[in-house]
Amino acid sequence: MHDKTGSFTFSIASYQCDFTGRAPLPLLGSLLLHAASGHAHAHGFGYDDISRDKVAWVLSRLALALTDYPVRNEALTIQTWVGEVGRFSTRRCFCLTGSEGRVLGYASSLWAALDTSTRRPVNIATWRPDLAEYACPQIPCPVGRPAGIPALVEAPVTTGFVVGYSDIDINGHLNSVKYIEHMLNVFELAQFRDREICRFDIMYLAEGTFGQRLDLAKAAVADDEYVIETRREDQTLCRCRIGWE
Repeated sequence: MHDKTGSFTFSIASYQCDFTGRAPLPLLGSLLLHAASGHAHAHGFGYDDISRDKVAWVLSRLALALTDYPVRNEALTIQTWVGEVGRFSTRRCFCLTGSEGRVLGYASSLWAALDTSTRRPVNIATWRPDLAEYACPQIPCPVGRPAGIPALVEAPVTTGFVVGYSDIDINGHLNSVKYIEHMLNVFELAQFRDREICRFDIMYLAEGTFGQRLDLAKAAVADDEYVIETRREDQTLCRCRIGWE
């Protein structure tokens, strides 16, 4: 890989696995964020560096394609790099490999630079023109730029939850991985026993906060494909598309 990339290895412990003995999707999401944070920190644009400018990276979209999952006691290596730097956001890519270097999947994500005081987008070229030097568009990523997910026209509310302490991140909002956890809970356990998620796309539209009651609506949009929305009254906070095989 290119010298501007980062490589992070994790051991999948028993207590982190789901009932199938594999790393669950929310854990993989957390490790992707861990790798992204570590890479950004190593190159001078991590949380500590940019918070001094009152700027934060906000994950807006993530697309993950998996052919296999890491299992208990397996070493998972995540390689990550900046694919492109735009005006208000960057695209970050990931490659996940397991034991003996077998490729488990790829991911692509979009991160917006946000002014923490005004909650408005920051022009990256004006704020940090040096970030363009870290872009590695020559490194292939089979998962393309994350696309939008069409809204559900009619879908019944399946379940819901109240945002609690364990759901809140360092910025005081509903953690991006917690959205994934709650959305997966709309499926029956047998779905995870008999099938596995091969494609997961998520887009974040608004921020949830402590104490809010959020509803989850689910609808099948194709064979083995579902869209789930996290809603607050008449506003959609988050939308994901899940493909099973």
